[in-house]
Amino acid sequence: MGVGALHSVRALIESPKTHPFFFFWEPNSEIFLLSEFQIETKELIQKAKNKGIFLQIITGKTPDWAEIKKELVASSLSDQELNLKWTLYETPNYERLFPDLVKECRHHFLSQFRSQSTNENTIQHFRKLWTHNHLKNQLSLKKDQNKFHWFQSFAANHPNVLFVGASPSLESDLETIKRHRNNWSVFVSDTALGFLLENDITPDYIVSFDSGRGTTYHFLLEIPIHIPIITWLGGSPYLFELPNPKILVNTGHPLDQILAFLLQKEQSILWPHYQNPSLNLFGMVLSITNGIQNRNFTISGVSFVSEQGKSHCKGTGYERFYSPLVNRKQSLEISTKRLYSGVRKGKNQVVWEELVTAKDSKKIQLLSELTTFQTNMIEPPKKKLHSFQGFPPKISDLAKWANQDQSGIIHAKTLNTWLRFSPG
Repeated sequence: MGVGALHSVRALIESPKTHPFFFFWEPNSEIFLLSEFQIETKELIQKAKNKGIFLQIITGKTPDWAEIKKELVASSLSDQELNLKWTLYETPNYERLFPDLVKECRHHFLSQFRSQSTNENTIQHFRKLWTHNHLKNQLSLKKDQNKFHWFQSFAANHPNVLFVGASPSLESDLETIKRHRNNWSVFVSDTALGFLLENDITPDYIVSFDSGRGTTYHFLLEIPIHIPIITWLGGSPYLFELPNPKILVNTGHPLDQILAFLLQKEQSILWPHYQNPSLNLFGMVLSITNGIQNRNFTISGVSFVSEQGKSHCKGTGYERFYSPLVNRKQSLEISTKRLYSGVRKGKNQVVWEELVTAKDSKKIQLLSELTTFQTNMIEPPKKKLHSFQGFPPKISDLAKWANQDQSGIIHAKTLNTWLRFSPG
């Protein structure tokens, strides 16, 4: 939404991407009524057509979205896939100038062109919390600047990576993990951390990305202070109070993006972005270890369904949270059964299907089925962490940027607080 002097449209046509359909909406009559604007938009639409791109310039404050979709379907010769891969961008300036129209555009756009996905609902629900945590955690880092690293990559050849989730099947894999512990680099989810430690298995890395306060319950036990925690700046603030080293991953959040830009500009250091389409810890570990050559990736405790009448293995933070509710009429299993059902559905089903599909191409093996890669488990893994240290740019710069270009992700009171008390 918002095309201004058509710079973005020209750039699109000069360097077209893989997307075949583009809509630009200009609601400002002072712009779209100019004869120069109308003449150039016709030329740009024709140029786009010559390059195989469907481009439409929508004007006015009351577009007929249903009619626009009908034209699109007719032009594409097929209505398949139209609901699946649309992305909506609002020009930051127009987001401030026309907040009501942006809201209307978002509503009609989503209703006509794309159904609300789990990912979008998650972003809408958590985006202010992520921003709040991101700014707060930077202050925590100032207390001990030697205790965190900016993650770049893992490098190795022929290592064996084990990711440990917290499904009940982890309990049956316990003896196998103990037997082969020294042959793996072990990445444990924060949920499964308690079970491993209580069974005298010390992981190499703890992985925790959930920003909610519930994450605290998974860390309410004695954790060896030498184990690094792989997380991000929008993660739970409680993690940044722990003495363990922190390894910070660039998730692509808007504040991560600006941090990466400033680190590159001011210190000439690359902080790469790691995508995680599956939106879970398994997918993140799979992504950040992708640079390991000939990696053998084994997983345990990953199922996304309840098993043996339980949603998770023993010793998780869920037990600590729900314990006060347990009595002779209500068991722990009854309290936690809502966490996972006996059937995979929604995002969990999508992730599981992707995992099954990628088992051969990415050498992913369930620990319970460990046969194919067992012959590689001879020597301990030799893995190297590439990272750098140094303090990020001033927190006030990020707070101002969050308000200027991402006004929807930070509350005005939070912004004023950070600007008032932030150093610099």
